[in-house]
Amino acid sequence: MKRILFVSLLLAVGACKQDSSAAPSPTPTGGDPARIAIDVTTEGFTPDHVNVPQGKPVTLVFDRKTDQTCAKKVVLELDGKKVEKDLPLNQPVEIAATFPKAGELTYACGMDMVHGTITVQ
Repeated sequence: MKRILFVSLLLAVGACKQDSSAAPSPTPTGGDPARIAIDVTTEGFTPDHVNVPQGKPVTLVFDRKTDQTCAKKVVLELDGKKVEKDLPLNQPVEIAATFPKAGELTYACGMDMVHGTITVQ
C-alpha cells in the first residue's frame, strides 16, 4: 500500500512539473486587444512568463494540450476578484482583462502547484 501511495505521489508531482527557463513573451503592441497564447503542456504553462501592456485590453488564451498535468484549471486574481476557469483538453479558454497598474501577478493551476507570471508594463 505504501508503495502504491509513493508511486502515485511521484506521478502527481511529475505531472505538475514546469520548466521556468522559457523566455518571457514580447509585450503586445497595436490598437486591437492583444491576444496572448499560453499552452498547458507536461512542462507546465508555456510560456510561464508573459508581458502585458498597462491599461490596454488583453485576452489571455489558455489551451491545455495534454491530459498529463494537474493544470486542468487556471486561477488568477483580476481587479481583486479570484477568477477560476476550467481548461478542457484542446479547447482554448479566453480570459479578457485590462491591467490598470504596473507590476507582477501570478496565475496557477487549481492545486497551486504550476505557476506563471504576468508582468504589466
